[in-house]
Amino acid sequence: MTYWNLSFDAMAMFFILLIFVWYFSEKRIPLRSHRVFLYFLVIVFLATGLEITATIMARNINECGYDAFYFVLTVQTLAINLVPMTLSYYLLLLTHIDFGRHKAIRAFYLVCLIADSIIIILNPYLHWAFTFENDRYQVATAGLVLYFVDFIMICFCIVTIIKARTSFLFLKVLPLTFNIICGVFACICQIVFYFPILNCTLAAICLTLYHYQQNSGTVTDSVTGLFNRKFMGDFIQNKYMSGKEFGIIVIALDDFKFVNKTYGVESGDHLLSQLGNSLEHTAMGNVVFRFGSDQFCIVVSKHHGNISSIAEAIKERFQHPWYDDNEIPIMMSASICCIECPSDAKDYRELIEVIDYSMSIAKNTRKGLVTNTNDINLDKIKRDKSIERAVRLAMSRDELLVYYQPIFSVTKGVYNSAEALVRLKDSELGWISPEEFIPISEKNGLIVEMGEIILNKVCHFIQEFKLDQTSIEYVEINISPIQMIQPDFADRVISILEKHNIKPSQINMEITETATVTSASAVMQNIHKLVDYGIAFSLDDFGSGNANISYINKMPFKIIKIDKYLIWDSFKSSTAGITLEYTISMLNALKLNIVAEGIETEEMKNQLAEFGCHYMQGWYYSKAVPDNEFVALLGDS
Repeated sequence: MTYWNLSFDAMAMFFILLIFVWYFSEKRIPLRSHRVFLYFLVIVFLATGLEITATIMARNINECGYDAFYFVLTVQTLAINLVPMTLSYYLLLLTHIDFGRHKAIRAFYLVCLIADSIIIILNPYLHWAFTFENDRYQVATAGLVLYFVDFIMICFCIVTIIKARTSFLFLKVLPLTFNIICGVFACICQIVFYFPILNCTLAAICLTLYHYQQNSGTVTDSVTGLFNRKFMGDFIQNKYMSGKEFGIIVIALDDFKFVNKTYGVESGDHLLSQLGNSLEHTAMGNVVFRFGSDQFCIVVSKHHGNISSIAEAIKERFQHPWYDDNEIPIMMSASICCIECPSDAKDYRELIEVIDYSMSIAKNTRKGLVTNTNDINLDKIKRDKSIERAVRLAMSRDELLVYYQPIFSVTKGVYNSAEALVRLKDSELGWISPEEFIPISEKNGLIVEMGEIILNKVCHFIQEFKLDQTSIEYVEINISPIQMIQPDFADRVISILEKHNIKPSQINMEITETATVTSASAVMQNIHKLVDYGIAFSLDDFGSGNANISYINKMPFKIIKIDKYLIWDSFKSSTAGITLEYTISMLNALKLNIVAEGIETEEMKNQLAEFGCHYMQGWYYSKAVPDNEFVALLGDS
């Protein structure tokens, strides 16, 4: 030890002091991991400074005395053994592992800390960890225990990185792994070969961690100087881990694109920067984030002020003009929404969904005002989002189910066709009604992919069970208006049928009245292309929409399906019965085939057959069933 080259330690001190300067000169990151990094930096600084001091004292042991030397060396040993423990704890925080809720992890750290402390603190009296005799540092038996604890902590670091590798970007996993390897190599060099590079390596590790994990430049917005959306995610996840209640104030500028177009992007950036400064001043010590291009968030701790008063102060500020870089007064408006966590959102993913939905409502109905989430039906939002996730998951896992409801031919006395109906069962939500997941799928565009999945499944069903050798002439498939307006819809349908070698006459497409009036030119183009190919079309739910007879005459429908509610009403009201009878008579005069939906009793069957309906569909015959049950039903009929 007396012959150690202190140049490496001096270099380490320089690097650490440089990091200290950077750390305290930049924007403070309000995360526990940021504070733990500072503790790690201090521990490495102490370990390095004490190693330099102990080496100098060892060279002058007669002047310094053994008691003072052993005290310094003991503190230095404690500091260097805290390094792997602090580093592993830091990595836990980076991966958002809730240290406070894992009793096993807490116990593990506590045992290691107590073991290190007892061994090191009692060493000046017992000399069971290390000795210094004849100018030589010697590791004793208990010192091997310290090395073993350090080894366990290093392994814990490696396991943490591997298990939580998806929590880091690829470019951050490599430096973390490389740092651990370098630290182990430097430790071996110092213990086995007495080559004192450990502290210099630790300083380099601190420098790498600062650059990749702690540099505030990576978490701040360049325009406003506020923390960015990515860091907001880390910050809020730590808030959830703490278990404490907090609030979110979302501020979304109204029509900010107009400001950029009118006054220029530079003026717009100046206004955003000005708004950011104003929000930090109004936030009463709470942290402000730039959440989107024209959206800001304030995370309000319960002890840092009332969320409503802050929101009202922000609203009041927007009653006054803002000034661009040319001092031109500009009036801006903002929609503000207040969210309580964890009552309104139990985790960060759900919070983002609540923010998006609530701000959409605020901008549409309460522009320029403050909206609280208790003014919004959050239960429906969460239900819709859960259903959307269930649909996405079912499609990715090929778990969408297609059931078939038979359609009875009055003239032939057999089931001559079937309607394909999609079904969805989620492991958490259970069976989800099509009346719920179909509109949601249409709203977010999933219906296009879903429609192709259903068509593929129907074609496979027709081929697998050889339906062309049964009484089933065709299978009806419901088509959404969203599908019909896709420019390549007809081409994709034809491609799927040809892939499965399905005849066009084996498929019938059901569309609603709404589908035929939405983007009529695109819809008509697809319809005519498919009709020319040989696919027939049905008008579904006739009587529930706004279509008139002249309109029906213009469309190439072969089948009209009368809405079940119109049929049910006809058995409750004589007026409705007369209306239905003459409607069916008129459709027959137009030489259209008629399907009566919702048939539930023999009386209904007989009455509709007397009125002139050609086909019957409903629970009187069968509910929608899986493909194998449907085939069995055909065999029994």
